[in-house]
Amino acid sequence: MTVGGVTIPAGVGVICMLSTANRDENLFTTDNGTAPTALDVTRDARRHVAFGYGTHQCLGQTLARVGLQTILTTLLHRLPTLRLAVPSAQLTYNENNIVYGLRALPVAW
Repeated sequence: MTVGGVTIPAGVGVICMLSTANRDENLFTTDNGTAPTALDVTRDARRHVAFGYGTHQCLGQTLARVGLQTILTTLLHRLPTLRLAVPSAQLTYNENNIVYGLRALPVAW
């Protein structure tokens, strides 16, 4: 079987890690060269699989998206000068296989 241009021989085990799916350089590198692992809130990430895919899609994804839109719009409206307090290269990430994300997000306004 060939998946993404890589041939997987018969009998070989495969481990699918959803936590790495949204870091595919072919899908999520931005036009300006921003890597998929970088924080880029302007990234076009419509093909992400954070909420699953197909019959396994999260039922609460619409609520989560509406909540995030409301929260971020309100936050940026109330704090229009909100910005990172450190260079993005200094951000540290929790990289275990269950939950991936920032350990801290120092901001200033």
